[in-house]
Amino acid sequence: MTTMIPLLHYKQFGEESPNKNIILLHGLLGSMDNWRSQASKLAQHDGYRAITPDMRNHGQSPHISGMRYKDMAEDILQLADHLSIERFDLLGHSMGGKVAMYLALNHAERLNKLIIVDIAPKPYELWHIPVFKALLSLPVAEFTSRKQANDELAKSISNDGERAFLLKNLKTTDAGGYEWRCDLQEITRTYLNIASFNVANNVRFNKPCLFVNGGKSPYIDAEEDKELINGLFTQATIQTISEAGHLPHVETPADFYQRIQTFLQN
Repeated sequence: MTTMIPLLHYKQFGEESPNKNIILLHGLLGSMDNWRSQASKLAQHDGYRAITPDMRNHGQSPHISGMRYKDMAEDILQLADHLSIERFDLLGHSMGGKVAMYLALNHAERLNKLIIVDIAPKPYELWHIPVFKALLSLPVAEFTSRKQANDELAKSISNDGERAFLLKNLKTTDAGGYEWRCDLQEITRTYLNIASFNVANNVRFNKPCLFVNGGKSPYIDAEEDKELINGLFTQATIQTISEAGHLPHVETPADFYQRIQTFLQN
């Protein structure tokens, strides 16, 4: 007997469309709001119904045991089925990009085009462990202001933008303090799954695919990773935005939008 998982929390931009649907997936410790600007543009200027879900254990989506890419891909298919979307374009950033790649390799019949943002189909070093340690050490229930949380986190994480991104996961409690909106314990517990990426040897995605990476980001090396990417995604092209880091859609939004718009239209 199959147990139905709770539906992801999501937001929809644009009107229902029979053939212009795109789902945009955020990365680790992000939320659907990360794609609000790009989704709004796709709806307003290109006629898309753009869907931005909170991934499981993130944002306002259900806190569920497990963070395997198989399970997270099934979450997206369940959402598409709920919205009566048979086939769609799919865009994913970082962890969301791995979910998108897994879905494309295992359920290619559901997709039209695929866009992957600054992540490759490979395991990564455990770069986020210091971040998890810093976040878990914060006595968030005792804080009375976001500034207090920011000042405390600054002792471990010096980058202002990174702290602001991470602290979007805080929400106020009825008691007056704060708590984590995301399931930080479960995300930390399953981080090995998130950092890894495993696919069957015989799977390929033979439809149009665009990888967009930041030239200042360590996640994709356009030369070194080209063979790996094209081995799995046979029609993939890689475009580097040289002035961007790991968040090209945030750091260079106009350039990023122009690239995905051109890819989706052609």
